[in-house]
Amino acid sequence: MSEQKSVPPFLDEDHLPIGLLINETSKFFHDRMRRETEKLGIRDGYRQMLFHLAREDGVTQLDLVRCSHLKPPTVSVTLKKMEDDGYVIRETDPTDLRQVRVYITEKGRTMNEAIHGKLHETEDILVTPLNEGEEEQLRQLLLKIRRHYNSLYQQKAK
Repeated sequence: MSEQKSVPPFLDEDHLPIGLLINETSKFFHDRMRRETEKLGIRDGYRQMLFHLAREDGVTQLDLVRCSHLKPPTVSVTLKKMEDDGYVIRETDPTDLRQVRVYITEKGRTMNEAIHGKLHETEDILVTPLNEGEEEQLRQLLLKIRRHYNSLYQQKAK
């Protein structure tokens, strides 16, 4: 008779750490979105900026730093490239000359819509094995985790 070997807990799929599962799922999502946006001819770093600007146009660069959780130099360099490529324009705020406001252009809006199409395709692939109830439950759990993380992030920033 052969002896049955037990699987170490860290390799047993039913006992993988939640953080690892979130990370692997996020990596799949990010990698596919990167490939799809590259096919559209857009740099990977633009996606997040366009998303935020399409939701709230005319925000400051500091607002984009806060909502993207990126460092100020990263946002500044990305916006400069996006401006050169015609996706955004930056203008000094006439009421506060220290502030630079960022506006999405029509070209940026068109690209953002194309990106959202790819985002929905990728999300459909991701949630295919879930029924409607499970999908909504997953959404609510992830929102709960996101809110918690954002509150910790905001406390740390104070």
